[in-house]
Order: sequence, then C-alpha cells, then structure tokens
Amino acid sequence: MNRSDIVITGVGVVSSIGLGREAFTQSLLQANSGVIELVDSTVGDRNATARFKFEEGHSGPTQPESAVEIGAPITEFDPKQYVKPRKALKVMCREIQTSFAASQMAIEDAGLTSLLPAEPAELAKKSGRIAVERIGTVFGSEMLYGDPEELADAFAACKTEADEIDRSKFGNAAMRSITPLWMLKYLPNMPACHVGIAVNSHGPNNTLTVGDVSGPNAVLESCGYLRRGIADIMVAAAAGSRMNTTRTMFTEDQPLTGASDPVCRSSRPHAKDAQGIVRGEGAACLILESGESASSGNRKPIARVLGMASRFVPSAAFAAGQFTSSSEKNAGRGSSAAIEIAIQAALSDAGLTANDIGLVVGHGMGDPVIDAQEAEAITKALPGVPVTLPIGLLGHTGAATGMLGLIAAVVAAQRGVAPPVAHASDCPEPLNVVASSTPLTQPNVIALSHTSHGSATAIIVSAT
Repeated sequence: MNRSDIVITGVGVVSSIGLGREAFTQSLLQANSGVIELVDSTVGDRNATARFKFEEGHSGPTQPESAVEIGAPITEFDPKQYVKPRKALKVMCREIQTSFAASQMAIEDAGLTSLLPAEPAELAKKSGRIAVERIGTVFGSEMLYGDPEELADAFAACKTEADEIDRSKFGNAAMRSITPLWMLKYLPNMPACHVGIAVNSHGPNNTLTVGDVSGPNAVLESCGYLRRGIADIMVAAAAGSRMNTTRTMFTEDQPLTGASDPVCRSSRPHAKDAQGIVRGEGAACLILESGESASSGNRKPIARVLGMASRFVPSAAFAAGQFTSSSEKNAGRGSSAAIEIAIQAALSDAGLTANDIGLVVGHGMGDPVIDAQEAEAITKALPGVPVTLPIGLLGHTGAATGMLGLIAAVVAAQRGVAPPVAHASDCPEPLNVVASSTPLTQPNVIALSHTSHGSATAIIVSAT
C-alpha cells in the first residue's frame, strides 16, 4: 500500500476554540483565539491555582507579576454528553474525558457510529459491522496529573502533634482515604484503553508519550498498521493539558508569557517580542483508513496522507543535560537539524519537492529559543512557503499540541485556505507568516511538530 492510499475520514476536536470539526474550522479560519483571562468562575476550581509565574533561575512558583493571569482552557465541555456509560467518568481525569469525546466526534464524523462496536468476523459479515480485529487505537498521551485535593486527607493523617509530616504513615493513610480506582484516572494509556473498549477494538493498541510529537507519532504508527494490512481502520488521537492544577507547578524548561493587550492575542509564536508560552488544553482525533476500506464503506475522505517522517537530532541542551529553570542554560533548546531533516524526509516519502507545498502548519509556540530553531529549519527547507501558527489561538496543549496542528493542516487542505495569524506583521521577514486567509497555491499542506529535546515530525496531507 502506498502512503497516498491512506485517507482521513473523520475528525474530532475538543479545544478552546471549538468542539467538533466545524466549530474548530470556523475559529481557525477567522483567527478566533481561545486565550482568555483566568478567573475561578471561568474554568472552575480545578484551575484556581493556575496563577503562578516562574522567575528566571527560580525553581518554584512566585507571586503573580500582574493581576491578569491567562490560559486557553476548554470552557464549554460537558463530558456527560460524550462518555457512555456515564459511570466510566469515575475513572476518567479531564484529559481522558476530552480524548474520549474527541474520538466519539471523529467516529461520528466518519459515519462509523452505526458500525460500532465491532463484532467478531463471522458476525460482522452478517451484520455489516466492523470486524473486531480490523480496527485499532493508537493514542498520544503524557503524564496525567491528579488534583491535590484527592490526596489531602491522606496527607492530613500524616501530621504529627509537632505539626510535621511523618512520611511513614502515608501508606496506611492512603489505603484508607484514597479510592482504590484513583490510579486508573491518571494512567497515560487509559485514553486508548477506554476508546478501545468502547468500540470493541481487538486490533493494534498502543500509547505514545513523547511530548509534543506524541499525536503525530500516533498517526505514523497507525499508518504503519494500515500499510502492513493488519487493520483497515485506525483511531489515532492525542490529549494533553498544561492547565491542570498540579501541572501548573511544573514548567519544565519553557518560559511562560504574561498577558498582552488584548489578552486574546497573548500567545505569540514567532513574534519578535514573544517571551513564552500560554498554557492550554485540548484533544484531537483522526480516523485513518485504507482507501479500499473507505471506498467499500462509501465513506468520503476528508483528506489524504501523502508523506510522513519522524527524526531525532539531540538539541544542544539535551546533549549537555542542561534542562533547568535557567533560560541561560536552556539556550540550546530545540533542534533545527531535526526539523529540517524531518521535512526533507516527508517530502521524499511523498515524492514531492518544496515547490509542491502550499502551506506549513508551524509548531511555533512563543518560546523564542525553540521558535528560532523552527524558523531556521523552515527557511532552509521550505523557503517562501506560507506559514500558519495555530498555537497562537490554542496555547500550548501538551501532548495534544502536535495533533491539533495536524488537524489544522487537514482543515486547511480540505478548505483550500491558509488560516491567518493575527500577529503576522510582528513575525520576522524570512518567515512568510499568513496575515489573512488566502487560497492555497498548492494543495499539499505540511504539519510540523517538535520538542525541546530534539524530536521532530512532519506529515503531509492534501485534499482528496
């Protein structure tokens, strides 16, 4: 099977700029940002502590620099509309809920709802449903952080009369006060597990936890299963968050930015004045099929997968083991070499050249160090090609970031339009950042994703 025989028949999105493919598309093409000022009533108590700034060289949170705290939360999501049976919500943290919902949206978008759950092959022949071994699930995930309040009683029981914590008491205290199902809410492989159970998938199942490239790598692996003929349909998804209360206490190696005026334009990837990322959350899913499977089921493809590549060239900071809170030591974050060779490999895989690409969906996030690495790679491998930057609307969504970028590429290819970037005039000239919605001059769109350590992916899609 050639790469071009793999098609996308369904898209599901749970994001700060819309739920579902159509809402996401409209917001993307109109540059409607999901970045808002955070208040307790906006996203609930779970984000009430998402108020911290991290000073350069400081290992812990400080007081806010200003009264305005920002993020890109999902504000209109009700998991009860998507999760069935509802009792499953008891063992789903927010990321699992959003990934399950995105998967259900994608399944419906592909017209597969009446064909699932899958059945054993003999029964499937009679009922017309999907055979259990011919559908699989591969998800991108990450460390899923729990709510501190869930552990509060256990820690309180460890308090001594001297007002200190006796760690030796925690084991017994946790056994008494933490629900036995607590861990199931936070295992990174549970999103794929829940969806696999829901659709009765007995085909390939895997979870990838490789940072921002988790989602695109899930797509690469899913396409590998389709090419090898061990599945006809793959559910590929990713979910992530930097909004979780516990997650806000841990910034890794990337700086945060403050609020801009207006607040909705605070996420400024590749801008000359960019200072850091905006926290966000989201989930996205693609239904990938062989062309034969889609044709036999009378499912109209949304887009076609033409080429893909995953590469790793260690960044200078990673090679030196210097990932700390100090921006001086982190000057070597990101790898332009990895991004560049991923682009070249994807072009080769698709049998295309740079002149055949109509749009680059960049992974720029507002971190000036990493954005500079991406800019260097794009200007070398895809000079002059228009660039759009969806993280400017969505913020950084952890493991969902790369998949949401790929969804943006699918949308752009399917509509034949380059989504605009509101701050395009503030981006460096060598990058041809899209200032207003314009028709694509070529039908092929390449989506990039990469990490500070040196992993990079490139996936090329086109309209069918």
